[in-house]
Amino acid sequence: MRASPSRIARNVVLAIIVAAPDSFLQAQRQAQVSPKTVLLDAPQPIYSNDQHDPWNRIFYYLFSRRMDAHLTPEFPEGAPFRDIDGLLKSQRVSTRTFERQEIGDRPIDPLYPSFFSDAGARVVLSNPAYAGFRKAMQEALQDNASRNDVARALMQSDLWSAYDILALSRYHNEKGENELAKRNQEVLGLLGRLIRKIALTPEEIRSLPDNCPAATKEYSLPDLFGRDSGWVEVQWFPERLHDQAAGYRRVSRVFLKPAGPPRDMQEFLNDFRSRGNETAAVLDGAALVIQLLVIDTQGHMMPTTISTDVQIRLFEKTKDGGFQKTQIGVFELNRRRFLGQPQSSGLVAEAESEPAYLPSAGNDYTFASKQISNWGPPTPLVVKLRTRCAFCHGVGDLTNIMTFSMKVSPEEHLGPAVRQLNPAAHEAADFVMSQKANSDIWKTLHSYLASGTAQRTE
Repeated sequence: MRASPSRIARNVVLAIIVAAPDSFLQAQRQAQVSPKTVLLDAPQPIYSNDQHDPWNRIFYYLFSRRMDAHLTPEFPEGAPFRDIDGLLKSQRVSTRTFERQEIGDRPIDPLYPSFFSDAGARVVLSNPAYAGFRKAMQEALQDNASRNDVARALMQSDLWSAYDILALSRYHNEKGENELAKRNQEVLGLLGRLIRKIALTPEEIRSLPDNCPAATKEYSLPDLFGRDSGWVEVQWFPERLHDQAAGYRRVSRVFLKPAGPPRDMQEFLNDFRSRGNETAAVLDGAALVIQLLVIDTQGHMMPTTISTDVQIRLFEKTKDGGFQKTQIGVFELNRRRFLGQPQSSGLVAEAESEPAYLPSAGNDYTFASKQISNWGPPTPLVVKLRTRCAFCHGVGDLTNIMTFSMKVSPEEHLGPAVRQLNPAAHEAADFVMSQKANSDIWKTLHSYLASGTAQRTE
């Protein structure tokens, strides 16, 4: 997390949202060939069992891709390897690229890669994908099929993300991109109308399921939200990188587990402002939970209890209380599972040996970002999940707490007191929604939301 740049200076700004693949890696072609990012062959049954459902087709155009990626020596099948200059300075990567098939049914933004790039957006604005994408949205606007509240919330979140990404895209007539610019505007209009059409009432939003308790039972996880669990939701500065990277459409929540009951909780929390990374001695664990915001039928943002990401680190100790090892747990929402198995958490556990994309820059929280290297075209780089986690939380021990990895300006001394939040009140959402409400993109989208009453889908 961080405050505004005028208030503090970050020690380091790193990504921690994990991104594991949907399929096994397949050797494809030599690195000299430009890497591709193209659509999969056909839509998947995400929102219904009908492959041709317009919602499934919209999801397909937004999320499902085939792409090329390089491997690191963590995957011996990638040999031979060579040295390049990359994000982790000198590193070894495969000389070949490997094809990866990404269905996209995980908590990621659509139209990737989108980090300082519009390459993902161009896929659906260019032929032949554009006609199919446009038709799917038009059919969804005319569709009167019954959709349950969870499906509507998830689809609206997908559409909202796409709207924000496309609203940031810029196409120039002088570069011969006038047709792309026209298509971009048309798609924004269709997205805005569809976001409004499937909106939930405030009562429906408040009745959405809380999937964290189900995950706690399903995976034997710590009860982060339990009153007597010993876990504490905390906030130092209200602005967090996860919220900012998600365009303030999702809310990140940080939890700490003291190694023992603190004599004075406020004093214990305030000590983290100067403790730096020496945290494992006084903590048994740290966790991050990310939850959706949605837009109601009146065009207002509301927080939900749907958790899309749960990331937990438990600090194992020796008999004398010294740090021994960090155990990690990463759980990501799968729409198809959540909708098809309503009693489940909808979350899928990711093993630490799973492949994951390395971020391309220190503040990159997106999916499948392309690496800039000193040879060959920019291509995503695949590492193991634990390696990606260690990139942010400390190589080897993974004990770094990003919330407190910052320096406060001298005039602010140690900054504000660290707050203990009420997990039942969803306090972190207030700041996120206020930031979103002040953005120009939200004001543009709101013109669609306020232009009429949302059409019901039941």
